[in-house]
Amino acid sequence: MTKKTTIVIRVFLWLILAVALGWFAYFKIVPSGKISYVYNFSKPSFFIGKLSPAERVEISPTGAKIKGDPVYFSLRPPRRFERASVTIKFKNTTNFPVMEMGLLNDKIAWGYDLQPLENKIIDQLSLVWPVVYGQKRERLIEREKKYETVEEFLSNLPTSGEIALYDYSLKNNFLLDKYEPGGEKQQIDYSWRGSYQFYTYIKNEDLDYVFNFTDLNINQDNDPVDIKVYSSDGLIRTEHIADDLAASPERQARLKIAGLKEGVYRLSFIANDDIITKNIASAQSQFALINKIWLYDNNKTPLVLYTNSHLINAQTVNPASKGKIKVGESTLDLKETYRQISLKIISQPAKIELAKDDIIISGDGVFSLNEAGFLDPRFKRVDKNLDINQKKINYILTNYQAPLESGEWRIATADFDLTKAYQENGKYQFLISVPGLKAEESVNGALIIKEIKIDLSGASLRQKFNKFFK
Repeated sequence: MTKKTTIVIRVFLWLILAVALGWFAYFKIVPSGKISYVYNFSKPSFFIGKLSPAERVEISPTGAKIKGDPVYFSLRPPRRFERASVTIKFKNTTNFPVMEMGLLNDKIAWGYDLQPLENKIIDQLSLVWPVVYGQKRERLIEREKKYETVEEFLSNLPTSGEIALYDYSLKNNFLLDKYEPGGEKQQIDYSWRGSYQFYTYIKNEDLDYVFNFTDLNINQDNDPVDIKVYSSDGLIRTEHIADDLAASPERQARLKIAGLKEGVYRLSFIANDDIITKNIASAQSQFALINKIWLYDNNKTPLVLYTNSHLINAQTVNPASKGKIKVGESTLDLKETYRQISLKIISQPAKIELAKDDIIISGDGVFSLNEAGFLDPRFKRVDKNLDINQKKINYILTNYQAPLESGEWRIATADFDLTKAYQENGKYQFLISVPGLKAEESVNGALIIKEIKIDLSGASLRQKFNKFFK
């Protein structure tokens, strides 16, 4: 080999290395601030993780069959971005009408920012009921034509019982006619594990709650607690209780706010599963737990709850807690650990009687400890549990847009704010949810995902330089 040939080969190899390094640097830095990734299941993706858990999904080179709710996947971007637009190409021939996607934004409470992908109920009703479109693409779907604009509807609302919402926030000026302020503090002796939230009501009184809780210290990490208070206008107070590892595991937090207007307030107790709320003291008489509660052990049994849920679920991780749960005139038989059992409730409110504790109870409504404390200010939600005719729903308000059609496939896009999301080891966690779909139960039809595409956007390299040298 001549000296000239050797030089040419070396130059060629250096050029290959330079191109490879340049290519790597370009896709690592993403100077334009925009990049897209596609996962079509034909081969693994470095940036979009595979769907899991394995028992809820069946993956083939042509797509993924979703067998249970929910399934998860991760996103590992090369750098930080501000927004993610996730597009799903799918086919849903099951009887489950709602399909949603979520981005994890709170690991402690496992809170997801849920966005709609498909709602067959709204898709079908919008074909037969009159539809009014708003200025921001929102839709008012009416049983009978009455309103000409969404603004006219919002300025002259019908009774709340006639309205159902989906992917829409509508302020409800909910007031109790015969409510009288509470007197002396009363103690709620039920024990809860982990996070929970509840509604309460005040009128000419302070909002005043004392939480007594303990740290199991099963793991040695910090176990902080955050208590947040929401009015109909949004978040109004946050209390943070740090974990002092050298102090006693027994802790107390008091939340007192004066001068609040009459109405419903939502309190959110955010903690991991190491935290056990032993009791709560308050003079407020209204106390309604929202959607889900983990009844810890050592409670006095039998335990009694009241709910307006149309469907309730029960689950336990404790073999000693298996058994029958009476719900109204029906019975829910909890035979296995780690498996969620569901029961449809025909008549609301229903009484729930539990002979054992250490059970997770969830539903689409609220759970109160007595009939007098029952409180749910929310509008009805358009999902599989709502019977439009039975509940006499005349108006549906939604921001949801039907998926696009592409042959036998549907294409839906959900947008997420990554600046508010939880990120661990450089990854974001997403879920795809089809409420009611269970891997252990046979279903008619199938839900197939053909492709996941994620468009990321953020500051460009020039914008970063301008900000740095400004």
